[in-house]
Amino acid sequence: MTLPRVCALAGAAVSAVVLAVSAVPAAAADLGYGSIKDVAPAPVSSRAWYLKGTIGVKNEDADSIWTSGGGTNGPGYQSGDFVVGGIDIERKAIFGLGVGVEYNRWLRLDVTGEYRGKQGFRARDFNWNLNYTNDYSADLESWLGLFNVYWDIRTWHGFTPYIGAGIGFSSNTVKDFTDVNTNNVAVYTGDKDKTTTNFAWALYAGVSYDLTPNLTFDAAYRYADLGDAKTGRASDGVGGWYTGLEIQDITSHDVLFSLRYRFDSPRSYPVALK
Repeated sequence: MTLPRVCALAGAAVSAVVLAVSAVPAAAADLGYGSIKDVAPAPVSSRAWYLKGTIGVKNEDADSIWTSGGGTNGPGYQSGDFVVGGIDIERKAIFGLGVGVEYNRWLRLDVTGEYRGKQGFRARDFNWNLNYTNDYSADLESWLGLFNVYWDIRTWHGFTPYIGAGIGFSSNTVKDFTDVNTNNVAVYTGDKDKTTTNFAWALYAGVSYDLTPNLTFDAAYRYADLGDAKTGRASDGVGGWYTGLEIQDITSHDVLFSLRYRFDSPRSYPVALK
């Protein structure tokens, strides 16, 4: 075989090998075996469960008070003879716990329960027709349970402003109720403590800050509507009695500070090998 023919055959063989090797990746890609860059990234899971502890301060108020009188005392506010002089509810601390889930990067859900303390309640009314006053006092103790939904608006340098809303129930107990009528030298006390359970709702606005990937500090303002509280029957110990007092539409402006512990951090996409 002459040298030119050998060289031609060798060149053809090398060309065939090169073409065969270059065709392997394309065939592999058609079968689903590409490079690492071609592998689809793992799906992101931003869902994370958390525990929350809360302390705060509440500033409660009541829209009005009401008594229907009855018993030995005749008609109450329905007579039109009474004017409410003032209502005051003492400020107290709030202590709460909750469990929730960060459903995704902007939606959170949690269930919370809190003890709102036992605070002093004071109110006064005046009967302009018979010219006497009633000074009311009691201890008001409350619990609040809510299911809450929050929108985490956006995160800037670890800070995340949010808004939220919650619905649930409140339990308001009136203890040691006393009604002092100084003009008539009469004192009425509640026959027993009385608990009233109401529908409750709340609105939130706050900001959170990530201290670590698993620990978040949270500061928030909350407006809460706790419903009503009732004293039950009150008597003077010598045969006189009436139906008691109703504390109507208790609302609260709360300042809350919370720590949220996240059990796992959101997973991120894997980095493709170059």
